[in-house]
Amino acid sequence: MFSSYKPFYYVNIDAETNYVYHSEHPNERPASITSDNKTVYDIDPHNAEISVITENFKNANAVRQRTVIKNKGQKPFTVDTLSALYQTGIGDDEAGLRPGRFIIHYAHSAWQGEAQWRSTTPEDAGLYETYNHGTQTSFRLSSQGTWTTHRYEPVLLVEDKLLGETWVFTCESGSGWAIDVNVRGQRDRLSLAVFVSGSYEKNDGWYVTLAPGDTYSTCYATVSLVKGGFEEAAAELVRSGREIMKASFPGGLMPLCFNDYMNCIWALPTEEKCRALIAAAAAAGAEYYVIDAGWFGTHPNWGSSLGDWNVNDSLFGEGGLSGIFRLIEASGMKPGIWLEIESINLASEYAKAHPDHILRRHGNIIGGGVGFLDFRLKEVRDYIESVFDRLYAMGVRFIKNDYNQTTGIGIDPVPGEKDPGSPAAELEKLTGAFRRFIDKMREKYPDLIIENCGSGAMRSDIGTLSSFHLQSISDQEDYFRMPSIIQGLEAFIPPERCGIWAYPYPSPIDDRMTFKRDRSFTEKFSDGSNTVFNMVSGLMGLMYLSGRIDMADDVGAKLIREACDVYKANRKTVMSAVPVYPTPRQRLSIDTPFTSLGLLNKEEGKLFLAVWHDANTPSDYNVDIGKYLRDANAPRITGTYPSSLPGYGAELSEGVLTVSLPCGPSAIYVALDI
Repeated sequence: MFSSYKPFYYVNIDAETNYVYHSEHPNERPASITSDNKTVYDIDPHNAEISVITENFKNANAVRQRTVIKNKGQKPFTVDTLSALYQTGIGDDEAGLRPGRFIIHYAHSAWQGEAQWRSTTPEDAGLYETYNHGTQTSFRLSSQGTWTTHRYEPVLLVEDKLLGETWVFTCESGSGWAIDVNVRGQRDRLSLAVFVSGSYEKNDGWYVTLAPGDTYSTCYATVSLVKGGFEEAAAELVRSGREIMKASFPGGLMPLCFNDYMNCIWALPTEEKCRALIAAAAAAGAEYYVIDAGWFGTHPNWGSSLGDWNVNDSLFGEGGLSGIFRLIEASGMKPGIWLEIESINLASEYAKAHPDHILRRHGNIIGGGVGFLDFRLKEVRDYIESVFDRLYAMGVRFIKNDYNQTTGIGIDPVPGEKDPGSPAAELEKLTGAFRRFIDKMREKYPDLIIENCGSGAMRSDIGTLSSFHLQSISDQEDYFRMPSIIQGLEAFIPPERCGIWAYPYPSPIDDRMTFKRDRSFTEKFSDGSNTVFNMVSGLMGLMYLSGRIDMADDVGAKLIREACDVYKANRKTVMSAVPVYPTPRQRLSIDTPFTSLGLLNKEEGKLFLAVWHDANTPSDYNVDIGKYLRDANAPRITGTYPSSLPGYGAELSEGVLTVSLPCGPSAIYVALDI
């Protein structure tokens, strides 16, 4: 735990004055600190008890915290704001908020455009000096509903250029959350404070009413203070994220997966397509073969039976889906399948039979033609568990769980149960029940990998990810835009948990109904640049191979296999590496001629560097890696991908790596001993 940390908190009770209590507050009652990292405060006049519970990390200089409030009185009270974490005193010194001192880093997010980092000053963010009355403005990141990351990522960095250090904040709420930066003090004695929580009425109308003896706990939040700036903060986020994401991969290594959706067969499986792709995926070295949507219901209108999960065996030949699974296993891979277990089409048989199992708000079903199952109900959990049981018995060892819409700001309580709080508070119960269900399935089937997807990464908060093995980082179909997303998400999600689509030989979604195999399609990619660009992206995290690789020519097939071999050789090192950014991060609009991302494992003395460019002429680029070297006299290149394709190369001299790339969008991957 870093030395300047104190367990502050912020609470509103019965809509009265904001209570901000901590060890320096003049009205603070004496606090007790217990042996289990719990700091307990009593609040008058409400007879409330606040417990600030902290956890330390083994390999990160961060604090993970949640706040619990208990009603110790004889009458109920309502809590409408409770911090999971509240940090004050940032810049509380003689320099204060002087211009140029602080930079606030935050990340926008959107479907196919996740984790786009931006930076601003406190002044430009609306955090400025007024005079006598104190500043009432704030800079707020927030999200409502269950797509927790569809507008912003729940991560905030406050970089102090004067002291050369950065405050790092994250929120683990699986539903609505807020990170609010505000100014404390007045006149020329100002400092910053940061509020982090999912329990915030100003965000989504959240509140809970506690009867005598009742308690309520916030979600977790994490705070750290690191020496350095963005890059050092990203390393700290990845190290703490590794400890929060508790799921272990079978065999201890991140897998190599093939999935037949993205820029591939687009949820239109047939026996012929599956057989060709299974052979190609096995030849590439894939360890799992995942059949995406389209395997159930009545083809091609499988969406109308979403939630019934009945196999459409007619798609898969004489042996049906079980026959395809046997073929996958015979090819040396493990079968996987796509699900969307929280969603239910209202035309499905299950929805017709169990309308009381579907989420509502104001008494109305949420979601139009596709609703949401209520995981607060044991009957729902038992039903979905039976789906897992059936698929596992068929041989499934990988489940991609998708989530393609959001509930909005809240849900009704379960009929017949007491209603102690707001629709937003009920949503917390739902997401908690869902995560506990995923935890149960992981424990029941320890050799089953469960991926989290939400139209890409629309639900990628670290709290949700704590229950899953990996996160699909994006549904981005344009592979030229993928590096920007990889750079952004790997600033806070460990790279071995980032499922990165790599789709050489991409088939456009607009052609999914009419696509045919022919030589002209293969010839479009004969120079290998498309294949290399995609595979380099995949090498920077957990590779999620796709595309029509069954149509690759000999050169393309060798490039795919070569990258898969590099992936397997280096993945153990990646699993304890942190991201580094030797060049400026790329924006999604691709407004830089080249960009790079490194995965650094200083303990093992390894650096894996990807360089992407989008230039119309062959180019050489210099990347300064000097500050990452353990021994300035010892660095050497140990491998490149591609290893022998014309136009690609790398040389190292005095801490500067020079890479050569051919004309057009292309990329190179360089492995170095440092």
